[in-house]
Amino acid sequence: MAEVDLIPAPDGAGPFAAKETVGEQPMFTKVRPRRGFEYVSEQIRDALADGRLKPGGRLPAEREMALIFGVSRQGVREALRGLEMSGLVESKPGVNGGVFILPGDPGVVTRAVSDLASLGALSPESLLEARILLTSDVIRLACERATAEDFQRLDDDITKVEQFEDSIDEVGAVRTIRVTHFYTLLAEATHNEVLVMLMNSLTDVVQMRLNRVGPRPLTDVGAVRRKLLSHLRKGEADAAVAELTAHLKRLEGRLEERENQMSSAS
Repeated sequence: MAEVDLIPAPDGAGPFAAKETVGEQPMFTKVRPRRGFEYVSEQIRDALADGRLKPGGRLPAEREMALIFGVSRQGVREALRGLEMSGLVESKPGVNGGVFILPGDPGVVTRAVSDLASLGALSPESLLEARILLTSDVIRLACERATAEDFQRLDDDITKVEQFEDSIDEVGAVRTIRVTHFYTLLAEATHNEVLVMLMNSLTDVVQMRLNRVGPRPLTDVGAVRRKLLSHLRKGEADAAVAELTAHLKRLEGRLEERENQMSSAS
């Protein structure tokens, strides 16, 4: 049960103030004043959320915004810099330039997930589990929604992979992008843009790990995907999920083995 301790209060707050604690940790802390650019950023985000600002619209000039918000021009610059990094606005130079609202960049999510993975905030185990769960749902939805054109795009991509599968010693970013593009096409077959965005985010982490450790490529990628595509065409979702899940686990095992080797050597 929480207990309330009486401690000397700051000037003007009476002789004592209550500090509620749970164990040794205080439940409440002092309110910290926010910086001007945080208010600017928050109000612009709110205007976007409720539709007062729309994609393609131009924000007022820096000097005008400083007067509107009652902050320094430096505060406006900091707010705009943060919004630009978030993919919400774009700054264009020139007479007809300015700061414009962007339509939205799904790549922001991909970059954020990649950054977290680079910092070690996402464990390989969690990433594999998330990838299996997401891919399983994507496969099931693709079985319901994929068109003949979607199946053809997947088929063509598998053919491309098979064409350079013989160059087994080839590693690097180009090969990685070629091999992993299949997952983007698979997600696109669901006709759900959110699933495409999430799939690309997790695939980007795999690309980063592959490029960093450079494991010897798997030799049966084309065969695995041919089986998967066959199951998809027949609407055999469970069989397709089992096929790709086994493949993802084998790939993860290869990555972890190579990462451990590199860690031991360093």
